[in-house]
Amino acid sequence: YCNGKVVGVRATGMGFYVAMQDLGEMYWDEANNQSSSFVFCNYLKGILPSSDQLMTINKNKTKLNEILATYGGTNLIIGGTYWSSTYGVSGLSHYSVSLKDNPPNMGWGSDNVNHYVRPVLASW
Repeated sequence: YCNGKVVGVRATGMGFYVAMQDLGEMYWDEANNQSSSFVFCNYLKGILPSSDQLMTINKNKTKLNEILATYGGTNLIIGGTYWSSTYGVSGLSHYSVSLKDNPPNMGWGSDNVNHYVRPVLASW
């Protein structure tokens, strides 16, 4: 909670919070900038999740969507592909994770592709 409002949620066992809504679809540079300027509460700024954090989100997506719905957030896009902060194989690419049924699809490609963005907060 922040100022009487739910600003992030997490499932049991998760060590980070997930923003209440996506920021939209965008290229990686904009995704990184938007995530790092996203404010959860007062001075607590979000970050673009790592590929490991996105894999944890995928593992907990059903429970997270239940919690998000309870507190007025928007669901994660099941089957949607989300940007991570983790560098890919080439210098101009980052990993993205598709929140599909198990196993999730993780891959890397051009940073000039639109993917969804959902900031996370590592600690409160």
